[in-house]
Amino acid sequence: MPRSVFITRLVVGLLIGAALWYIWIIASPKLEIGGASPDQQQLGTLQGLSPYDFGDSGTGVVVTAQGTWLVGRVDDEYHRFEPSAEEVNLTEQLYGKTPKAPQEESTYSGFFSGSKPQTTFVSRLGADGEFKPVARLSGGASLVASADGARVFLLTDLQRPKGADGQVVFSSDDQGKTWTLLADDFFPRIGSALVLLDPYFYSKDEVWAWGLPEEIEDESNSVSTGVYYSSAGGLHSTPIMTPHSLLVGSEYASGKRPDIKQWHDSSDQVTHVLQLDARRAYIWVSQRFWGSSPDDKGGNVAVSVTTRVALTRTAGTWQVSTIQREDGLYITDLGSNGEGRVLGLIDQGSRGQAVVAEMNTTTLAWQPLGEVPNVFSPLAASTQAQRLWVGRDSLMISTYSEHHPPRWLYWWGDANISAGAVFYSRDGGQGWRRLALDDHGVLGFDAASDRVFWAKPSQRDGVGIHTYGLR
Repeated sequence: MPRSVFITRLVVGLLIGAALWYIWIIASPKLEIGGASPDQQQLGTLQGLSPYDFGDSGTGVVVTAQGTWLVGRVDDEYHRFEPSAEEVNLTEQLYGKTPKAPQEESTYSGFFSGSKPQTTFVSRLGADGEFKPVARLSGGASLVASADGARVFLLTDLQRPKGADGQVVFSSDDQGKTWTLLADDFFPRIGSALVLLDPYFYSKDEVWAWGLPEEIEDESNSVSTGVYYSSAGGLHSTPIMTPHSLLVGSEYASGKRPDIKQWHDSSDQVTHVLQLDARRAYIWVSQRFWGSSPDDKGGNVAVSVTTRVALTRTAGTWQVSTIQREDGLYITDLGSNGEGRVLGLIDQGSRGQAVVAEMNTTTLAWQPLGEVPNVFSPLAASTQAQRLWVGRDSLMISTYSEHHPPRWLYWWGDANISAGAVFYSRDGGQGWRRLALDDHGVLGFDAASDRVFWAKPSQRDGVGIHTYGLR
Protein backbone atom coordinates (compact mmCIF):
# COMPACT_ATOMS: atom_id res chain seq x y z
CA MET A 1 0.00 0.00 0.00
CA PRO A 2 1.43 3.39 -0.97
CA ARG A 3 2.44 5.49 1.99
CA SER A 4 0.17 8.38 0.94
CA VAL A 5 -2.86 6.07 0.89
CA PHE A 6 -1.94 4.67 4.30
CA ILE A 7 -1.60 8.15 5.80
CA THR A 8 -4.89 9.24 4.25
CA ARG A 9 -6.70 6.22 5.66
CA LEU A 10 -5.08 6.73 9.04
CA VAL A 11 -6.16 10.37 9.19
CA VAL A 12 -9.70 9.48 8.10
CA GLY A 13 -9.81 6.68 10.68
CA LEU A 14 -8.61 9.00 13.43
CA LEU A 15 -11.19 11.62 12.48
CA ILE A 16 -13.97 9.04 12.48
CA GLY A 17 -12.75 7.68 15.82
CA ALA A 18 -12.61 11.17 17.32
CA ALA A 19 -16.10 11.92 16.04
CA LEU A 20 -17.48 8.70 17.51
CA TRP A 21 -15.71 9.39 20.82
CA TYR A 22 -17.18 12.91 20.91
CA ILE A 23 -20.67 11.63 20.13
CA TRP A 24 -20.38 9.00 22.87
CA ILE A 25 -19.25 11.54 25.47
CA ILE A 26 -22.19 13.87 24.84
CA ALA A 27 -24.80 11.19 24.10
CA SER A 28 -24.21 8.73 26.96
CA PRO A 29 -25.33 11.03 29.80
CA LYS A 30 -28.01 12.65 27.66
CA LEU A 31 -29.51 9.26 26.79
CA GLU A 32 -28.65 7.83 30.23
CA ILE A 33 -26.39 5.16 28.78
CA GLY A 34 -23.61 3.62 30.83
CA GLY A 35 -22.52 4.45 34.35
CA ALA A 36 -21.38 2.32 37.27
CA SER A 37 -23.59 -0.18 39.14
CA PRO A 38 -21.66 -0.83 42.38
CA ASP A 39 -22.96 -3.71 44.50
CA GLN A 40 -26.37 -3.71 42.83
CA GLN A 41 -29.10 -5.45 44.85
CA GLN A 42 -32.87 -5.74 44.64
CA LEU A 43 -34.37 -4.47 47.88
CA GLY A 44 -38.03 -5.29 47.33
CA THR A 45 -41.04 -5.07 45.03
CA LEU A 46 -44.47 -3.48 45.14
CA GLN A 47 -47.24 -4.69 42.86
CA GLY A 48 -49.61 -2.60 40.80
CA LEU A 49 -47.47 0.54 40.53
CA SER A 50 -44.69 1.93 38.36
CA PRO A 51 -41.52 3.97 38.97
CA TYR A 52 -43.39 7.06 37.80
CA ASP A 53 -45.47 6.97 40.99
CA PHE A 54 -42.44 8.00 43.05
CA GLY A 55 -41.44 11.24 41.37
CA ASP A 56 -43.38 13.77 43.44
CA SER A 57 -42.19 15.72 46.45
CA GLY A 58 -42.35 13.67 49.64
CA THR A 59 -42.22 10.29 47.88
CA GLY A 60 -39.44 7.69 47.96
CA VAL A 61 -37.64 5.37 50.36
CA VAL A 62 -37.15 6.19 54.05
CA VAL A 63 -34.81 3.93 56.03
CA THR A 64 -34.86 3.82 59.83
CA ALA A 65 -33.17 1.63 62.42
CA GLN A 66 -36.39 -0.39 62.64
CA GLY A 67 -37.66 -0.64 59.08
CA THR A 68 -37.66 0.45 55.46
CA TRP A 69 -40.59 2.50 54.18
CA LEU A 70 -41.80 3.38 50.70
CA VAL A 71 -44.05 6.37 49.99
CA GLY A 72 -45.70 6.91 46.61
CA ARG A 73 -48.42 9.06 45.09
CA VAL A 74 -50.77 8.29 42.20
CA ASP A 75 -53.46 10.09 40.22
CA ASP A 76 -56.85 8.69 41.18
CA GLU A 77 -58.11 8.72 37.60
CA TYR A 78 -55.47 6.15 36.60
CA HIS A 79 -55.56 3.88 39.66
CA ARG A 80 -58.28 2.09 41.56
CA PHE A 81 -57.41 0.88 45.05
CA GLU A 82 -59.10 -2.17 46.48
CA PRO A 83 -59.63 -2.21 50.27
CA SER A 84 -57.04 -4.25 52.14
CA ALA A 85 -57.28 -5.65 55.63
CA GLU A 86 -53.60 -4.86 56.19
CA GLU A 87 -53.95 -1.22 55.15
CA VAL A 88 -55.37 1.68 57.17
CA ASN A 89 -57.47 4.17 55.21
CA LEU A 90 -56.47 7.36 57.00
CA THR A 91 -58.95 9.50 55.08
CA GLU A 92 -61.83 7.41 56.41
CA GLN A 93 -60.27 7.37 59.87
CA LEU A 94 -60.18 11.17 59.79
CA TYR A 95 -63.44 12.11 58.07
CA GLY A 96 -65.54 8.96 58.25
CA LYS A 97 -66.62 6.89 55.28
CA THR A 98 -68.52 9.75 53.64
CA PRO A 99 -66.13 11.11 50.98
CA LYS A 100 -65.17 14.77 51.18
CA ALA A 101 -64.67 17.19 48.33
CA PRO A 102 -60.96 17.60 47.56
CA GLN A 103 -61.03 21.33 48.32
CA GLU A 104 -62.38 20.59 51.82
CA GLU A 105 -59.66 18.10 52.59
CA SER A 106 -56.54 19.71 51.26
CA THR A 107 -55.04 23.15 51.14
CA TYR A 108 -51.94 22.40 49.09
CA SER A 109 -53.01 19.46 46.93
CA GLY A 110 -53.17 21.60 43.81
CA PHE A 111 -49.49 22.46 44.25
CA PHE A 112 -48.52 18.83 43.73
CA SER A 113 -51.10 17.55 41.30
CA GLY A 114 -52.45 20.44 39.27
CA SER A 115 -55.75 20.09 41.22
CA LYS A 116 -56.11 16.44 40.17
CA PRO A 117 -57.26 14.14 43.00
CA GLN A 118 -54.38 12.00 44.21
CA THR A 119 -53.80 9.22 46.71
CA THR A 120 -50.66 8.80 48.81
CA PHE A 121 -49.80 5.29 49.92
CA VAL A 122 -47.32 4.10 52.56
CA SER A 123 -45.72 0.65 52.45
CA ARG A 124 -43.21 -1.14 54.66
CA LEU A 125 -40.69 -3.76 53.56
CA GLY A 126 -41.47 -7.27 54.76
CA ALA A 127 -39.11 -10.16 55.39
CA ASP A 128 -40.18 -11.75 52.09
CA GLY A 129 -38.87 -8.84 50.02
CA GLU A 130 -42.33 -7.38 49.33
CA PHE A 131 -43.39 -3.89 50.34
CA LYS A 132 -46.63 -4.33 52.31
CA PRO A 133 -49.21 -1.50 52.15
CA VAL A 134 -49.85 -0.13 55.64
CA ALA A 135 -51.70 3.16 55.04
CA ARG A 136 -53.16 5.42 52.38
CA LEU A 137 -54.94 8.76 52.26
CA SER A 138 -56.50 11.11 49.74
CA GLY A 139 -54.06 13.95 49.10
CA GLY A 140 -50.37 14.58 49.56
CA ALA A 141 -48.17 13.38 52.41
CA SER A 142 -44.54 12.76 53.34
CA LEU A 143 -43.02 10.42 55.92
CA VAL A 144 -40.41 11.39 58.52
CA ALA A 145 -39.02 9.33 61.39
CA SER A 146 -37.43 9.93 64.75
CA ALA A 147 -33.70 9.29 64.97
CA ASP A 148 -34.19 5.81 66.46
CA GLY A 149 -36.97 4.88 64.04
CA ALA A 150 -39.39 4.01 66.85
CA ARG A 151 -41.90 6.68 65.81
CA VAL A 152 -42.84 7.76 62.30
CA PHE A 153 -44.87 10.81 61.31
CA LEU A 154 -47.01 11.23 58.22
CA LEU A 155 -47.15 14.94 57.38
CA THR A 156 -50.21 15.58 55.20
CA ASP A 157 -51.87 18.44 53.35
CA LEU A 158 -55.28 17.52 54.81
CA GLN A 159 -57.23 19.89 57.01
CA ARG A 160 -58.69 18.91 60.35
CA PRO A 161 -62.37 17.92 60.22
CA LYS A 162 -65.34 20.02 61.33
CA GLY A 163 -63.64 23.30 60.47
CA ALA A 164 -60.89 22.98 63.09
CA ASP A 165 -57.70 24.94 62.43
CA GLY A 166 -54.43 23.26 61.57
CA GLN A 167 -53.13 20.59 59.26
CA VAL A 168 -53.24 16.87 59.88
CA VAL A 169 -50.28 14.83 61.12
CA PHE A 170 -50.54 11.13 61.90
CA SER A 171 -48.01 9.22 64.01
CA SER A 172 -47.34 5.54 64.48
CA ASP A 173 -45.43 3.91 67.33
CA ASP A 174 -45.94 0.32 66.13
CA GLN A 175 -44.33 0.46 62.68
CA GLY A 176 -47.51 1.32 60.80
CA LYS A 177 -50.03 -1.09 62.34
CA THR A 178 -52.01 1.78 63.86
CA TRP A 179 -51.98 5.53 63.26
CA THR A 180 -52.94 8.31 65.65
CA LEU A 181 -53.94 11.86 64.77
CA LEU A 182 -51.73 14.29 66.67
CA ALA A 183 -53.85 16.42 68.98
CA ASP A 184 -51.58 19.42 68.43
CA ASP A 185 -49.99 20.73 65.26
CA PHE A 186 -46.48 19.72 64.21
CA PHE A 187 -44.31 22.87 64.27
CA PRO A 188 -47.44 25.01 63.85
CA ARG A 189 -45.70 28.38 63.67
CA ILE A 190 -43.66 27.66 60.56
CA GLY A 191 -46.69 28.30 58.39
CA SER A 192 -45.71 26.38 55.26
CA ALA A 193 -46.97 23.22 53.60
CA LEU A 194 -46.22 20.32 55.91
CA VAL A 195 -45.41 17.98 53.04
CA LEU A 196 -42.56 20.33 52.10
CA LEU A 197 -41.17 20.34 55.64
CA ASP A 198 -37.87 18.50 56.09
CA PRO A 199 -37.39 18.23 59.87
CA TYR A 200 -33.99 17.27 61.20
CA PHE A 201 -34.01 14.78 64.09
CA TYR A 202 -30.90 14.93 66.25
CA SER A 203 -32.16 12.30 68.70
CA LYS A 204 -35.38 10.48 69.54
CA ASP A 205 -37.16 13.61 70.75
CA GLU A 206 -34.90 16.49 69.68
CA VAL A 207 -35.93 17.85 66.30
CA TRP A 208 -35.38 21.05 64.31
CA ALA A 209 -37.47 22.52 61.52
CA TRP A 210 -37.28 25.78 59.62
CA GLY A 211 -38.98 28.05 57.16
CA LEU A 212 -38.03 31.52 55.96
CA PRO A 213 -36.34 34.03 58.29
CA GLU A 214 -38.34 37.12 59.11
CA GLU A 215 -37.19 40.65 58.35
CA ILE A 216 -39.27 42.72 60.80
CA GLU A 217 -38.90 42.86 64.57
CA ASP A 218 -41.81 41.83 66.79
CA GLU A 219 -43.05 43.51 69.97
CA SER A 220 -40.07 42.19 71.93
CA ASN A 221 -37.61 43.87 69.52
CA SER A 222 -36.39 40.52 68.25
CA VAL A 223 -36.68 38.75 64.92
CA SER A 224 -37.42 35.11 64.17
CA THR A 225 -34.70 33.19 62.34
CA GLY A 226 -37.40 30.93 60.91
CA VAL A 227 -35.82 28.05 62.86
CA TYR A 228 -37.69 26.14 65.56
CA TYR A 229 -36.46 23.60 68.10
CA SER A 230 -38.49 20.94 69.84
CA SER A 231 -37.48 18.60 72.63
CA ALA A 232 -40.84 16.83 72.39
CA GLY A 233 -40.63 15.28 68.95
CA GLY A 234 -42.12 18.31 67.23
CA LEU A 235 -45.27 18.52 69.34
CA HIS A 236 -44.12 21.67 71.11
CA SER A 237 -41.49 23.98 69.68
CA THR A 238 -39.60 27.15 70.50
CA PRO A 239 -38.57 29.74 67.91
CA ILE A 240 -34.94 30.79 67.73
CA MET A 241 -34.90 34.58 67.92
CA THR A 242 -32.13 37.10 67.22
CA PRO A 243 -31.88 40.86 67.95
CA HIS A 244 -31.82 41.67 64.24
CA SER A 245 -32.85 39.94 61.03
CA LEU A 246 -30.38 37.48 59.55
CA LEU A 247 -31.27 38.66 56.06
CA VAL A 248 -29.61 41.45 54.11
CA GLY A 249 -31.25 43.49 51.38
CA SER A 250 -30.22 44.10 47.80
CA GLU A 251 -28.50 47.32 48.86
CA TYR A 252 -25.97 45.17 50.73
CA ALA A 253 -25.01 43.45 47.48
CA SER A 254 -24.85 46.69 45.49
CA GLY A 255 -22.60 48.15 48.16
CA LYS A 256 -20.19 45.24 47.72
CA ARG A 257 -20.18 45.54 43.92
CA PRO A 258 -20.87 49.16 42.92
CA ASP A 259 -19.56 48.38 39.43
CA ILE A 260 -22.65 46.25 38.73
CA LYS A 261 -25.30 48.60 37.38
CA GLN A 262 -28.09 46.14 36.62
CA TRP A 263 -29.36 43.82 39.34
CA HIS A 264 -31.92 41.08 38.81
CA ASP A 265 -35.12 40.89 40.84
CA SER A 266 -34.64 37.23 41.75
CA SER A 267 -32.16 35.96 44.34
CA ASP A 268 -31.25 32.67 46.04
CA GLN A 269 -31.76 31.94 49.72
CA VAL A 270 -31.33 28.79 51.81
CA THR A 271 -31.17 27.90 55.52
CA HIS A 272 -29.19 25.04 57.08
CA VAL A 273 -29.27 23.81 60.69
CA LEU A 274 -26.85 21.41 62.35
CA GLN A 275 -26.59 20.32 65.97
CA LEU A 276 -23.04 19.16 66.67
CA ASP A 277 -23.51 17.88 70.22
CA ALA A 278 -25.70 18.32 73.28
CA ARG A 279 -24.58 21.94 73.77
CA ARG A 280 -23.67 23.30 70.31
CA ALA A 281 -25.80 24.02 67.27
CA TYR A 282 -25.49 26.36 64.30
CA ILE A 283 -27.77 28.10 61.83
CA TRP A 284 -26.52 29.22 58.42
CA VAL A 285 -28.59 31.53 56.22
CA SER A 286 -27.06 31.97 52.77
CA GLN A 287 -28.14 34.59 50.24
CA ARG A 288 -27.02 35.16 46.67
CA PHE A 289 -27.85 38.21 44.55
CA TRP A 290 -27.46 38.19 40.77
CA GLY A 291 -26.51 41.03 38.47
CA SER A 292 -25.41 41.52 34.88
CA SER A 293 -21.67 41.27 34.30
CA PRO A 294 -20.12 44.76 34.15
CA ASP A 295 -17.39 43.77 31.67
CA ASP A 296 -19.74 43.74 28.65
CA LYS A 297 -18.92 40.08 28.00
CA GLY A 298 -22.40 38.93 28.89
CA GLY A 299 -23.46 36.51 31.58
CA ASN A 300 -24.32 37.05 35.20
CA VAL A 301 -22.27 37.51 38.34
CA ALA A 302 -23.25 36.84 41.93
CA VAL A 303 -22.68 38.47 45.29
CA SER A 304 -23.03 35.94 48.12
CA VAL A 305 -23.20 36.28 51.87
CA THR A 306 -23.81 33.78 54.67
CA THR A 307 -24.92 34.71 58.17
CA ARG A 308 -23.99 32.16 60.84
CA VAL A 309 -25.67 31.93 64.23
CA ALA A 310 -23.91 30.00 67.00
CA LEU A 311 -26.27 28.51 69.60
CA THR A 312 -25.32 27.28 73.06
CA ARG A 313 -27.66 25.32 75.30
CA THR A 314 -27.79 26.55 78.86
CA ALA A 315 -30.17 25.05 81.43
CA GLY A 316 -32.02 23.25 78.65
CA THR A 317 -32.61 26.38 76.55
CA TRP A 318 -30.84 27.33 73.33
CA GLN A 319 -29.29 30.79 73.50
CA VAL A 320 -27.71 32.83 70.71
CA SER A 321 -24.03 33.26 71.54
CA THR A 322 -22.63 34.88 68.38
CA ILE A 323 -23.81 36.08 64.97
CA GLN A 324 -21.22 36.40 62.21
CA ARG A 325 -21.51 37.33 58.56
CA GLU A 326 -19.16 35.93 55.91
CA ASP A 327 -19.03 37.62 52.54
CA GLY A 328 -18.46 35.61 49.39
CA LEU A 329 -19.87 32.35 50.77
CA TYR A 330 -23.03 30.53 49.70
CA ILE A 331 -23.79 27.08 51.15
CA THR A 332 -25.88 25.13 48.67
CA ASP A 333 -26.09 21.94 50.73
CA LEU A 334 -24.82 20.69 54.07
CA GLY A 335 -24.60 17.28 55.71
CA SER A 336 -22.92 15.24 58.42
CA ASN A 337 -21.71 11.66 58.13
CA GLY A 338 -22.76 10.93 61.71
CA GLU A 339 -19.19 10.43 62.86
CA GLY A 340 -18.02 14.00 63.25
CA ARG A 341 -17.39 15.03 59.63
CA VAL A 342 -19.41 17.91 58.17
CA LEU A 343 -19.33 18.43 54.42
CA GLY A 344 -21.12 20.75 52.07
CA LEU A 345 -21.47 22.27 48.65
CA ILE A 346 -20.12 25.79 48.91
CA ASP A 347 -19.75 28.61 46.42
CA GLN A 348 -17.00 31.14 47.11
CA GLY A 349 -16.91 32.69 43.65
CA SER A 350 -19.06 35.02 41.58
CA ARG A 351 -20.42 32.55 39.03
CA GLY A 352 -22.56 30.31 41.20
CA GLN A 353 -20.36 27.25 40.83
CA ALA A 354 -19.98 25.16 43.96
CA VAL A 355 -17.20 22.90 45.20
CA VAL A 356 -17.27 20.08 47.72
CA ALA A 357 -15.74 21.21 51.01
CA GLU A 358 -15.31 20.00 54.58
CA MET A 359 -16.00 22.19 57.58
CA ASN A 360 -13.67 22.21 60.56
CA THR A 361 -16.11 21.76 63.45
CA THR A 362 -13.80 23.66 65.80
CA THR A 363 -12.88 26.71 63.73
CA LEU A 364 -15.91 26.47 61.37
CA ALA A 365 -13.57 27.17 58.44
CA TRP A 366 -14.18 25.49 55.09
CA GLN A 367 -11.55 23.42 53.27
CA PRO A 368 -12.36 22.70 49.60
CA LEU A 369 -11.90 19.02 48.70
CA GLY A 370 -12.48 19.03 44.98
CA GLU A 371 -14.47 20.26 42.03
CA VAL A 372 -17.93 18.92 41.34
CA PRO A 373 -18.02 16.34 38.53
CA ASN A 374 -18.69 17.46 34.97
CA VAL A 375 -21.39 15.38 33.26
CA PHE A 376 -19.57 15.65 29.90
CA SER A 377 -16.02 15.17 31.19
CA PRO A 378 -13.41 15.48 29.71
CA LEU A 379 -15.16 18.02 27.46
CA ALA A 380 -15.40 21.59 28.70
CA ALA A 381 -18.77 22.44 30.27
CA SER A 382 -20.30 24.72 32.86
CA THR A 383 -21.51 22.61 35.78
CA GLN A 384 -23.95 23.36 38.57
CA ALA A 385 -24.17 21.23 41.70
CA GLN A 386 -27.73 20.53 42.80
CA ARG A 387 -27.54 18.31 45.88
CA LEU A 388 -25.03 16.50 48.08
CA TRP A 389 -25.67 13.32 50.08
CA VAL A 390 -23.16 12.52 52.84
CA GLY A 391 -22.72 8.89 53.89
CA ARG A 392 -20.48 7.22 56.46
CA ASP A 393 -17.82 6.38 53.87
CA SER A 394 -19.11 7.89 50.65
CA LEU A 395 -20.42 11.01 48.98
CA MET A 396 -23.09 11.28 46.33
CA ILE A 397 -23.84 14.36 44.25
CA SER A 398 -26.25 15.38 41.52
CA THR A 399 -24.96 17.84 38.94
CA TYR A 400 -26.18 19.52 35.76
CA SER A 401 -23.78 20.43 32.97
CA GLU A 402 -24.06 22.49 29.79
CA HIS A 403 -21.63 21.95 26.92
CA HIS A 404 -21.19 24.26 23.92
CA PRO A 405 -19.94 22.46 20.79
CA PRO A 406 -16.95 24.18 19.14
CA ARG A 407 -17.83 26.62 16.36
CA TRP A 408 -15.81 24.68 13.79
CA LEU A 409 -18.14 21.75 14.46
CA TYR A 410 -21.36 23.75 14.68
CA TRP A 411 -20.37 26.79 12.64
CA TRP A 412 -23.85 27.95 11.56
CA GLY A 413 -24.95 29.11 15.01
CA ASP A 414 -24.71 28.80 18.78
CA ALA A 415 -25.66 25.46 20.28
CA ASN A 416 -25.59 23.83 23.68
CA ILE A 417 -26.16 20.35 25.02
CA SER A 418 -27.20 19.86 28.64
CA ALA A 419 -27.76 16.87 30.89
CA GLY A 420 -27.87 15.91 34.54
CA ALA A 421 -26.30 12.95 36.31
CA VAL A 422 -25.63 11.48 39.74
CA PHE A 423 -22.07 10.64 40.81
CA TYR A 424 -20.51 8.95 43.84
CA SER A 425 -17.11 9.19 45.51
CA ARG A 426 -15.30 6.87 47.89
CA ASP A 427 -12.33 9.16 48.51
CA GLY A 428 -13.91 12.27 49.96
CA GLY A 429 -14.67 13.96 46.65
CA GLN A 430 -11.27 13.57 45.00
CA GLY A 431 -12.61 11.26 42.30
CA TRP A 432 -16.13 10.67 41.02
CA ARG A 433 -17.94 7.96 39.02
CA ARG A 434 -21.29 8.38 37.33
CA LEU A 435 -24.05 6.07 38.56
CA ALA A 436 -26.26 4.14 36.17
CA LEU A 437 -29.58 5.78 37.02
CA ASP A 438 -32.41 6.31 34.57
CA ASP A 439 -34.84 9.21 34.47
CA HIS A 440 -36.63 7.97 37.61
CA GLY A 441 -33.63 9.18 39.57
CA VAL A 442 -32.81 8.79 43.25
CA LEU A 443 -35.58 7.50 45.54
CA GLY A 444 -33.59 7.79 48.74
CA PHE A 445 -30.21 7.56 50.41
CA ASP A 446 -29.26 5.74 53.61
CA ALA A 447 -26.19 7.42 55.07
CA ALA A 448 -25.58 4.71 57.68
CA SER A 449 -25.15 1.96 55.09
CA ASP A 450 -23.99 4.13 52.13
CA ARG A 451 -26.81 2.90 49.91
CA VAL A 452 -28.74 4.74 47.22
CA PHE A 453 -32.23 3.59 46.23
CA TRP A 454 -33.74 3.66 42.75
CA ALA A 455 -36.62 2.03 40.91
CA LYS A 456 -37.35 0.20 37.70
CA PRO A 457 -40.38 -1.77 36.44
CA SER A 458 -40.55 -5.30 37.82
CA GLN A 459 -41.41 -8.38 35.79
CA ARG A 460 -44.77 -8.89 37.52
CA ASP A 461 -46.69 -5.68 36.79
CA GLY A 462 -45.16 -3.69 39.58
CA VAL A 463 -42.12 -1.74 40.62
CA GLY A 464 -38.79 -3.05 41.84
CA ILE A 465 -36.78 -1.03 44.35
CA HIS A 466 -33.04 -1.53 43.90
CA THR A 467 -29.93 -0.34 45.71
CA TYR A 468 -26.34 0.50 44.89
CA GLY A 469 -23.77 0.05 47.64
CA LEU A 470 -21.32 2.95 47.58
CA ARG A 471 -18.73 1.75 50.10
